[in-house]
Amino acid sequence: MVRLNAEDLRTLGTAMLTAVGVVSEEAELVADHLVESGLLGHDTHSVLRLPQYVNMVRDGVVNPRGELLVLDNSTYGARLSGSWNFGPVTATRAMECALDKVGGGGAMAVVTVRDCNHIARLGRFVTQAARRDCIALMVANGHGGDLAVAPFGGRARRLPTNPICIGIPTGLDWPIVLDMTTSMTSGGDLRLLRNLGRPAPAGSIVDADGLPTTDVEAYYGPPPGAALPLGMPTGGHKGFGLSVMVDILAGALSGAECSKEDGQRSGNALFIAVLRVEAFRSLEPFFAEVQDLICRIKDCPPVEGVREILLPGENAHRHYVERVERGLDVDEVAWQQIVDLAGVLGVATPEPLSAP
Repeated sequence: MVRLNAEDLRTLGTAMLTAVGVVSEEAELVADHLVESGLLGHDTHSVLRLPQYVNMVRDGVVNPRGELLVLDNSTYGARLSGSWNFGPVTATRAMECALDKVGGGGAMAVVTVRDCNHIARLGRFVTQAARRDCIALMVANGHGGDLAVAPFGGRARRLPTNPICIGIPTGLDWPIVLDMTTSMTSGGDLRLLRNLGRPAPAGSIVDADGLPTTDVEAYYGPPPGAALPLGMPTGGHKGFGLSVMVDILAGALSGAECSKEDGQRSGNALFIAVLRVEAFRSLEPFFAEVQDLICRIKDCPPVEGVREILLPGENAHRHYVERVERGLDVDEVAWQQIVDLAGVLGVATPEPLSAP
């Protein structure tokens, strides 16, 4: 791993994106999103994605001038199009739209989004809502064309990893954030494992014949294997069921597509629901109840080998505090890809804080 200063990586990411025509404000947003993901411990959605995002502009996949369009609108909901801009840009604007709808005193709002590229870490956007004392639920499918996961009992790809994310304000330094795929592993996990030359976790993927494997290359193929639903081997019907619900909420309601073998293109279609806490209960007793639950969970005696019970989002907050100080680790393969592409674009790269 190569260790770099987070601010240097933000500057580098912004420069690489502006070099391919992204306006500075949106380049900064995308670069910050990728770096923040790494600071929070989500290396699979961090700067290893930077070459992918830059090349999406160069290849015409991303329209960096795309506006957020309102296709349908009501007091409590909207159906939006991201015009194929960067996913993080579209998701930020879509969450702002939902928050604006509850900001005038509404209790809740629901927006769906189509024509949206890969948004990376969903937790960023529900945290956006939590900072305004709102609860947010966000799910994403692959816009119809991103197949990765076999259904429970199947061996061929029929669904994406279909993440689901919920953010809840706590009145503490960190919100509770559940950010999970409905599969045993994510595409980013497999990408990172491939870069590091490490095996996939047992029970997470199968090869093209449907046989269990830990060989990441067997997932990629050719012929391609598949990831498995969350809960395998005995509880995979639960992850599969959640994935189907995500696909319909994100794909069908938005007017994008549910997952299919001949999907027009991949990206993320979104379903976002926001609830304003104070429309249901004043903040003080709500926070007191949530914090009491946190304390009671953390007071649970741990089993042997476990030092402490951690709530969803708590470990990410600790990673952030630590990594802001010491820097961000990037795997060598990803860093070399970044350096090579920066050279093509004429962008200087920072000196690592440490090298392998």
